Amino acid sequence: MTNAPKPVPPRPTASEDEVRLERLRERRRRHPLWRLIWANLRDDARILRQAWFPLTALLLVLIGGTLYLFLDYFPARMSCAPPLCGVDPVLALYEAIKLLIFQSGLDFPTDPLGQLLFFIIPILGLFFLLQSAIDLGRLIFDKSASPEAWQESLARTFSDHLIICGLGRVGYRVVLQLLDAGYEVVVIESAWESEFVSTVLRLKVPVILGDARDPDVLAQAGIARARGMIAVVNDDLRNVEIVLTARRRRAELQTVLRIYNRELDTNLERSFGPNTAFNISNLAAPTFATAALSHDIVQAISLPEELLGISELTVTSTSALAGFARSVEDGYGIRVLRHRDQTGRERRGDIAQRRIVPGDVLLLLGCLDALAHARTDNLPKTKPVRSPQAQHPSPRYNTMIVCGMGQVGIHVIRLLLANAPQSEIVAICTPETPQAIITEIAQLGVRVLRGDARNLRVLEEAGLAQAYTVASLYSNDLLNVQVGLAARKHRPDIHLVLRVFSDVFAERLSALFGINTAYSTSALAAPALAAAAVLYDVGYAFDIGERLFATRTVTVRAGDPLDGRHVDDLRDQRGLLVIALRRAGSALVPALLNATLQPDDEVVLLGDLRALAT
Repeated sequence: MTNAPKPVPPRPTASEDEVRLERLRERRRRHPLWRLIWANLRDDARILRQAWFPLTALLLVLIGGTLYLFLDYFPARMSCAPPLCGVDPVLALYEAIKLLIFQSGLDFPTDPLGQLLFFIIPILGLFFLLQSAIDLGRLIFDKSASPEAWQESLARTFSDHLIICGLGRVGYRVVLQLLDAGYEVVVIESAWESEFVSTVLRLKVPVILGDARDPDVLAQAGIARARGMIAVVNDDLRNVEIVLTARRRRAELQTVLRIYNRELDTNLERSFGPNTAFNISNLAAPTFATAALSHDIVQAISLPEELLGISELTVTSTSALAGFARSVEDGYGIRVLRHRDQTGRERRGDIAQRRIVPGDVLLLLGCLDALAHARTDNLPKTKPVRSPQAQHPSPRYNTMIVCGMGQVGIHVIRLLLANAPQSEIVAICTPETPQAIITEIAQLGVRVLRGDARNLRVLEEAGLAQAYTVASLYSNDLLNVQVGLAARKHRPDIHLVLRVFSDVFAERLSALFGINTAYSTSALAAPALAAAAVLYDVGYAFDIGERLFATRTVTVRAGDPLDGRHVDDLRDQRGLLVIALRRAGSALVPALLNATLQPDDEVVLLGDLRALAT
């Protein structure tokens, strides 16, 4: 009896980066023909410059032979002055070339100079000709011998592009998001062996090998023609030096840099301008904090008033969300950012006339309570509705356990204190955590424990039985997963939030362990860096498919294009959503769709980069 074949396990869902990479590979299979021609011409000019000595020597030999034949050899045999002999200089050049390749039929001269030239020209000429042919042939037909030089030639064909300095995890995601949004990119990387170099090269992105602090390297990347530059090397000081070098070359260049130190971040923005230095923890922490308070959060925007969440849901057959999209927005106080049908096709058009039907996939933005309300009303009525604590903290489950007190963890605790003051927050630190950090957290009114968060005793002491969320934010993927599994083992209903470095790993966690709230810090931070390099003074940013969305805070002035405009009209006509309206000391989050903007209103606009630029 033959054994039945083993069932094939289901393939995990592709991550957003994998989907984007596949889309880019289809779209960017080859360089445009004009770019290849122009790059080859530039590369050939470089090759000619490298082979200048044999070529110059060969040229001098030919010129010397031509002048001798034209001014002395032919006139002596015709007994006339050179201009009157009827000898064409081109004929003299032709005979010199024949002499060089041992094909000349001219009589051997009698004068010593001519005899010397008739011997030297073939010998030297042949030597330099062969040397030139060997050098040029090797350089032209074997470009793989110098891939760095070819990349430089390609980069010289780019203009109005963005320069990315550093191809780590953040830099790689910035490259993918900018390419997907339709912007051209040139990369500067100091290590040709970087794990992402080969992938980026296959996407037809030039990679310049070198130190971005070197002005010559920046020139090779086309800084004189670039629209912006992003420094994302894993070193604060190097990023600052890169930006300073770039500013010396082009003072008006839009520059963005990644910074780990929060104090340095603030001080640099005073020098370089607002939203030019971005701290990774500041960019990622709002999403971790929002995910700790609510379910199914894709990303978050932190406003002074409160946290806004972005959530994705699929409309069920018995959902209360079915109907006109405008009615759903008005009824729940949320906004529809993206609307796709069951086939994945994006539905566009006037939102007032657009209908939501079962099977549609919605990307919603709103306050956490409003999103929780919408998700609850979307639950299938044929199944028992989950209890309210599954959507947000409740009186019974009111403890938030945060593990890992790095910059991200501390920032998350501050956001939780501001947005969930009624909850008890407990921090778990490792035994190696400096006492200064523990003192800082304790001064915030947070209970702090030292220990291994994977240990059940430590989790129970932190209040696992009354916990709504366990957020593991260590800078170690494996440790975060182990903490999550340990908590889930004793509290299967616990809400988990995990920090990981790879968004591919985050997607795999969902498939393997059912952990749907694992986030990559680099994936959360990359859109803001990309958006800030394209458009000055943007705040938070995230990507939706092939578009980069960002926030921008502006003040309405009398007579400007926003004065007197309806919030609803801005979205329908400009693609801009007003997510906050501040007027006379009060704020509306999100702004009412029928509100009219007035002078001195401060509004937070959300839209894709092209709409914001307009």
